[in-house]
Amino acid sequence: MSKGTVFVVEDDLELLQLTKLRLETLGCRVLSTSSGEKAVELIQAAVPDLIILDVFLPDVDGLTILKRLKSPIDIETGKPSTTKDIPIIVVTGKAPMIENMTRIEGAADFFVKPVNAEKLTQCVSRLLALTEHDTEQK
Repeated sequence: MSKGTVFVVEDDLELLQLTKLRLETLGCRVLSTSSGEKAVELIQAAVPDLIILDVFLPDVDGLTILKRLKSPIDIETGKPSTTKDIPIIVVTGKAPMIENMTRIEGAADFFVKPVNAEKLTQCVSRLLALTEHDTEQK
């Protein structure tokens, strides 16, 4: 049984593969992209239970993606957002001011690279359990 679907947006392909393996070991279904440009479209189509988002991507920065995903209205369609309630864990190689900005924009948690894999998987498990609980109450 799947523990949930996690979408990973990460341009470091080695880190992406390691993260996927850790999450699959937890029992998660993992979807991913290394492209910030494609991330929003793919996430809107998949509507995962959780997102892990790198801040520094080569084409679009993660903060822009975070703002779009957390916006109550989809700016392209004008319809209510299908992604605003999805917990997002932000990951970055550069930290101090970025962490505050991501939390203001709605990030559920924040990790600095190199990411402690054990702490990340614990965070994912905790957030997925919360989302599962929220779904059961609706």
